[in-house]
Amino acid sequence: MEEYLEFAKKLAKEAEEIALKYFSFEVDSTWKENNTPLTKADTEINDLVIQRINKIYPSHSIYGEERNDKKEGSKYIWVCDPIDGTMPFSCGLPMFTFSLALVDQSDGQPILGIVNDPVMKKMYWAYKGSGAYRNSKKISVSKNTTLHNTYLNTDDVIIGFSKTELLKTLREKGVNVIELLSIIYGGIQIANGKFIGTVFYGKYGHDVAALKIITEEAGGKVTDLNGNKRRYDEDGLGCIVSNGILHRELLNIVQTGKL
Repeated sequence: MEEYLEFAKKLAKEAEEIALKYFSFEVDSTWKENNTPLTKADTEINDLVIQRINKIYPSHSIYGEERNDKKEGSKYIWVCDPIDGTMPFSCGLPMFTFSLALVDQSDGQPILGIVNDPVMKKMYWAYKGSGAYRNSKKISVSKNTTLHNTYLNTDDVIIGFSKTELLKTLREKGVNVIELLSIIYGGIQIANGKFIGTVFYGKYGHDVAALKIITEEAGGKVTDLNGNKRRYDEDGLGCIVSNGILHRELLNIVQTGKL
């Protein structure tokens, strides 16, 4: 794991250089079919990840947001979101991250994860059994036992659920709900001890694979929207990421919006 970790950290710093090269108030972008923006940074970083992994670990597969390189029979797959938060990135807003996870394809579970914030120079990382870290400082989830006076991050991609009841109930309980247009940027704050949860309504594994391992190594809990285990090397039913203590309460609230 230490070898994989050092490789992932070095790759994250290379990705950081590309992201910052393009980051400005005049970022050029195009639109994908799903009505989300695409920048040169997204594609260059995704291509960089494939090149580096194929050179060092040629038997490993790659699942990237913009491009994949999957190999039949591979034990491991690297799951990457080159720029999570492309919407704020494309507007010159500093709320985006690079995310990379190493997933064991025997069960679809991440065994290592990196989330790098290029602007704030904060790298969050963990591997199985290591604990979770921000740069070199060990971090842990909050100890909140109630939802009152807390923060929660969510997004606006709906798959079989309505957010109406979620937002109504959370706000009644005193939760400050934030939509940062980057599920990883907000989601990493659970492991960082700042937010008590994230509700992710999307399906893609690259949005949550690194969050899974880092959050759980920080003492939190991650399930799909129905409270079940999911794989992170393929599409799934969203995610609830929490400090663990409030997971059941958040799950019950999410379920009220099930269609």
